[in-house]
Parts: sequence; C-alpha cells; structure tokens
Amino acid sequence: MAVLVYLELPGASKQQYDQLNESMGIGGGDDAPEGLIDHVCGAEGDRLVIVDVWESEEAFGRFAENQLRQGMEQLGVGSEPQPRILPVHNRLEGKGGDPGVIMMVEIEDLGVDGYDEMTSKMDAHVADGSNHPAAAHTAARANGGVMVVDLWESPEAFGQFAEEQIGPAGAEVGVGQLEPRFIELHNRIRGR
Repeated sequence: MAVLVYLELPGASKQQYDQLNESMGIGGGDDAPEGLIDHVCGAEGDRLVIVDVWESEEAFGRFAENQLRQGMEQLGVGSEPQPRILPVHNRLEGKGGDPGVIMMVEIEDLGVDGYDEMTSKMDAHVADGSNHPAAAHTAARANGGVMVVDLWESPEAFGQFAEEQIGPAGAEVGVGQLEPRFIELHNRIRGR
C-alpha cells in the first residue's frame, strides 16, 4: 500500500537539503530511489517541509536505512528525523502547470468516506483525475480524518479551485472553511 511520508525539519536550509541529495547521489528523477513515487521539498520560514509518496512503507524504510542515514552521517547531521507515515487513500496526477507551492490541509472531521462523497461531486475527480487543475493531488488517512497534499502553480490557482469546486462540494458533506497551508516549492523529484 502506498504511503505518504511527511517530515518537517526546523532550522534546516535549502542548501543543506541540496547537499544531502548530492551526497546520496540524487540529482533528479533518473536517480530516484526504488519505490519512490513523488518527492517534494518546500521552504517555510526557517524550516523545510518534505512530503513523499512511496509505493510502500517498506520501500521508504529501505531508502531511509540504506541512503538517507548514510547521507546524513556524511554531512554530520545528527539523529535521523522521525517522519509521519500515513496510508494513501487517493493519488492522481492533474493537468496543472509548473508547481510553485505545496498546499497542505488536514481535515480532522472528514474521514475517507466523506472525502469520497465530497470528491464524487467535483469535476476535477471524474474518471482518472487527469482533468484536476493541480499538478498532483494526494489524500492520506490521518487520525480519523484526511490529510491532503497538492502541488499548485500558486495559492491563487488553488483559491479559485476551492471557490469553484471544493466549497460547494464540501458544503454538501458538512465540511466547513478550510485553512490550507502554502509552502514555497524548492524541489520535486518524480519516481522512475
């Protein structure tokens, strides 16, 4: 089962992130670790936010053990950070352009059944979702709710979509006002 791996690194810089990738030999999609579906890194203030989608928790575990730990040791980074690992409920590649932001929102009172009901009312989720205006959309089960991580061109592009589709569909299933978080995208690596 695919998993979303979410990690925040307070005090980490984009330069350190780039050095870590270089030390692990990851320069882009051709170098993507086995089992990686999608990886994004964003900068928010004095922290980095990393969100991955992996084919399985085991695939992520192999990467963490074999590449991540060694890369961190080479850079003299302390203990390995502990990510939040969530089962993916839905994942799609949309038609959105060049992503500039990671949009994250956790909806605690919306379980997967409510998510499915809500998205069934949205044109963006028809068929395989390739008509979705985001570049990518992932929904994962989180503490009885749903965490959604999308890649958008801009907060404004998401705002227009929220007004046109999320708001009306959410109102039908009892979802209130969402408070999304926007994180400037620094890097994206798509799996092989």
